[in-house]
Amino acid sequence: MAAKCFGTLSQMCCGGREGGRQSRIYLIRHGETVWNADRRIQGQLDIDINDTGMKQAQGVANALDQLGILRKIDAVASSDLQRASRTADIIAAACERSPPRSLDPQLREIGYGKLQGSQSDNEQSKLLQQSTFEAWINGDLSKGFPEGETGAEFFERIVQGLRDAARLGKAVVVVAHGGLIRWSAAQMASSHEEAKRLVKSPIVNCCCSTLVYDHDLDLFTAEEWFVDLQKAGGLKAKDDTG
Repeated sequence: MAAKCFGTLSQMCCGGREGGRQSRIYLIRHGETVWNADRRIQGQLDIDINDTGMKQAQGVANALDQLGILRKIDAVASSDLQRASRTADIIAAACERSPPRSLDPQLREIGYGKLQGSQSDNEQSKLLQQSTFEAWINGDLSKGFPEGETGAEFFERIVQGLRDAARLGKAVVVVAHGGLIRWSAAQMASSHEEAKRLVKSPIVNCCCSTLVYDHDLDLFTAEEWFVDLQKAGGLKAKDDTG
């Protein structure tokens, strides 16, 4: 399954070759928006975080600081959509070394096309998402959303976006979106069953996943997925599309 559909992030063909220079990416989902709370599909519409999202962003910044991570950060990258960029700005402001900020449209959420703005639990919306994602998980990346992206278009840009972010330093914070993070996890899965499990796993706002990129092998591997660093702050996050 990994070679058929998800070989772009986890290159199974690398075999026993030794790696070299590495970068660690702290991949964080943006803070909550009003549309998250209302369970509306945001996709690539530019919705800002709400007050809860601001608190979540500060909470994850505090958690990363307590773990000693922020003092190591060389750069902070994010999607150019406000909900990601605002979250990233809050994290960057908490870093000791004032790391450079970059905005990258390659790190945007899935382009849901006509579904953007609709309720995520709308029956028609649910059926279209289910059929599209089922095709992707089974290797058919030609399927996409009306007036939105195909799987091939989506995966090509997010792999390049993560690769570009990794080139910014040895330790990089990347703030992106739920769909990007879920499907990155699926791409790195060791089996079809694991990929299906990861795609369906809860992923709360401002959760943190950790990836390692080997520059010589052009290979991403995962250390942790969807860690909720907000629990210590007592914040309750919404799980929804975008």
